[in-house]
Amino acid sequence: MTTTQQKLNIAPCQVIRGAPEVPSSKYFTLRYLLAASLAEGESRVYYPAESDDSEALFRGCRALGAELSWADESRQVLRVRGTGGARGIQQATHGKATTINVGNAGAVSRLLLGLGGLCSEVTFVTDHPQSLGKRPNRELLTALTQLGARCIGTGEEGCLPVTIYGGQLHGGHIEISGARSSQYLSALLFLAPLLEEALNIDVVDELKSQPLVRASLEVLREAGIRIEHDEALRHFHIAGGQSYQAREYVLPGDYPSAAALLALCAVASDPHSELRLTRLRSDDEVGTTLLGALRAMGVDLRIDGETVTLRGGRTLRGIRLDGDRVIDCIPVLVAIACFAEGESVFYNIEGLHYKESDRIDDLCAELNRAGCAVTPQRDAIVVRGRPEGIAGGVSVDGHSDHRLLMALATVALRSREGLTLSGVEHIAKSYPHYFEELQRLGVTVTAGH
Repeated sequence: MTTTQQKLNIAPCQVIRGAPEVPSSKYFTLRYLLAASLAEGESRVYYPAESDDSEALFRGCRALGAELSWADESRQVLRVRGTGGARGIQQATHGKATTINVGNAGAVSRLLLGLGGLCSEVTFVTDHPQSLGKRPNRELLTALTQLGARCIGTGEEGCLPVTIYGGQLHGGHIEISGARSSQYLSALLFLAPLLEEALNIDVVDELKSQPLVRASLEVLREAGIRIEHDEALRHFHIAGGQSYQAREYVLPGDYPSAAALLALCAVASDPHSELRLTRLRSDDEVGTTLLGALRAMGVDLRIDGETVTLRGGRTLRGIRLDGDRVIDCIPVLVAIACFAEGESVFYNIEGLHYKESDRIDDLCAELNRAGCAVTPQRDAIVVRGRPEGIAGGVSVDGHSDHRLLMALATVALRSREGLTLSGVEHIAKSYPHYFEELQRLGVTVTAGH
């Protein structure tokens, strides 16, 4: 069955002005909600992210036995009555085959896969077989098998659907590769405290996206979990028999979503352009790297506590950036670089091949179609900037990927004839109101054909 893709026309725009509300952090919504779902008693999660990924997360937590309800009509405060740990999950899933639809949420699927080892039988499915259904889970399933679960994935890479027969896990010592995704390690870190025995984890190969592992460790500490590890995040010792504590969690703003907004103003050619964003933590590792990269590109930034103000109409310059620390921001940074003077190189980003789309090859193909000059490499994207702008006037495909849609919308603003984006419904994965926000900032957005 084929589904008709929705299309929108994004017109050129020289002035971007406003103070949009930044969506809540997707990273921390996932981790706080998992911690709350594993705790005994009631937690409250303030301002959880609103997206298709969040809905997939809610489904998964409920399937494991947590009770979720909104404390207010505006859906700003989520009450979570947790399972109380492994026993609660086992009681909720005992004697029945549980099925969890994780939608198109990669991080949600991996972290829930880890907890699936506590269930007697659970199957994880996706209704996005051409996107999440192609993402590998082999390393994580191998680790769970070593801990005593029986895992049946699809194909050699352990893709979804995946069925796990667990419930009788043990501790010990395992190795996990971090070369393709840090989500495998985070999944084990959330699972390990609930085992009866201690677990030692050694990370082999390199560890991608280290800031997200540190986010996991931060949330686990807040939830009362003790984890010993070295500074390089290569060796971990997690005592067994620990309990997650009920807490109140307040979500910060999401830096990858903020990057998509800041990019719009950064490429705006009129110096009257100004964007003001709030609720952005100044100690966020992803945020620090992102804002540093923008400054290196010549963007006019002011930072005051948790408020970031950007003024457009500035001359941009090319940069060379290790993209691993801001991996989800790379598509929009590439979009900005398309209008910078000189060449930009974004390297150490091989993991982008394994996202909702191939965020290297697919992004470059669509940007080149729009009139940009970008070259995909196995581990990098090379951009030759065109400060004069691009022609546009064509249709580009978002490849069912919210990050690609944001990057393509950004370059449309500096095109002479605008762009038609197809598959725009997939923006709901992380930022459902993104295109409405563009209109409030001054961009003309109309239905495409």
